[in-house]
Amino acid sequence: MIDENEYEEIPYGTSKPIDFRGLLLKIAHGWKTIVIWMLVAGAIGVFIGFCSPKVYTVTSKLSPELSYRSTSGNLSSLASLAGVNLNSLSGNTDAFRPDLYPEIIESVPFIVDLFELPVSVVEKKDTISTNYYDYMLNYQKKAWWTTVMGWPFDLLNWVKSLFSPDEEADEDPTHPVVDKYHLTKHQYNVYKAVKKNISTTVDRKNYMLTIAVEDQSKIVAADISQLIIDNLTRYITEYRTEKARKDLAYYQEIYDEAKDDYTAKQREYARYYDANQGTVSRLSQVRQQQLQNEVNLKFQVFSTASQQLQLAKAKVQQETPVLACLQPPTVPLKGKPSKLSLLVTYMFFGLFLSFIWLLWLKDWIKGLKKQD
Repeated sequence: MIDENEYEEIPYGTSKPIDFRGLLLKIAHGWKTIVIWMLVAGAIGVFIGFCSPKVYTVTSKLSPELSYRSTSGNLSSLASLAGVNLNSLSGNTDAFRPDLYPEIIESVPFIVDLFELPVSVVEKKDTISTNYYDYMLNYQKKAWWTTVMGWPFDLLNWVKSLFSPDEEADEDPTHPVVDKYHLTKHQYNVYKAVKKNISTTVDRKNYMLTIAVEDQSKIVAADISQLIIDNLTRYITEYRTEKARKDLAYYQEIYDEAKDDYTAKQREYARYYDANQGTVSRLSQVRQQQLQNEVNLKFQVFSTASQQLQLAKAKVQQETPVLACLQPPTVPLKGKPSKLSLLVTYMFFGLFLSFIWLLWLKDWIKGLKKQD
């Protein structure tokens, strides 16, 4: 017969309390293990820092000029408090809206325009002058593990080249013939690499455009950032002023024609006046008056054309957009990864792993061995 008091009833929902004192004792007794794990992890971090090529980042910020249709001022102000821009929903007449600038910068034609940028590469104490395309194709440093992992693919490509000759083997990287609508394999790989190095973001509230360019050369990163700003300004200017520039060319043609007609009629009147000076013939006086009227008429046409030309020039200036560069590209002083930050990060990671080993994993492995 079982005694009712033989087993103690355990209330539902209770659990064994955590022995914090025991955990602290485990950590204190295993301090040597903790130090070893942290030193090993820190050494791995520093080793990775020495083996990884340093990358520099150049950040620039632009504030584009916006063109909106009129929107209710009070409603727009209330909506802006909630982070909503009503003008962007119902008023922006530009096809090249600021929120589309990242798409423009990442497009193939835009990035291909960067290929011809002259760059200087320091290779074994020698300075090599080339272009950005050749620099990205042949002068990029890689970590040794990346090279080792790429050996199988390099071997596979070499085997393929034995059966199918490389059509791009004769391509001159310093003077590449680039078709923006049909890139070669090498050109497309360079395009993807450049696109990966460029990061663009747009603030939806004020349309602040931030451009970040990464590169292994801090000078090249700054040059590419400036060229992106210049090309983006040129792209938007050409779009916004296209119609105004066509009108300007039209009025310039009318102005030149009116000027030539006015000048020719002036000379005709002057020659006739000099040839018939002092003549009292009524017919001569009528002809002289007729030429004078034609000169006045040509002058009126010329004056009107001149006014229209000045208005067209002012219209081009008015339509020219402004990209205010709030933070211009500057050459950075430090790159990443930082060896100190890698040391601290990996040592903290080693500390975390040592705690897992001492507090749980070590006892769990011992328990598995006892079961066996």
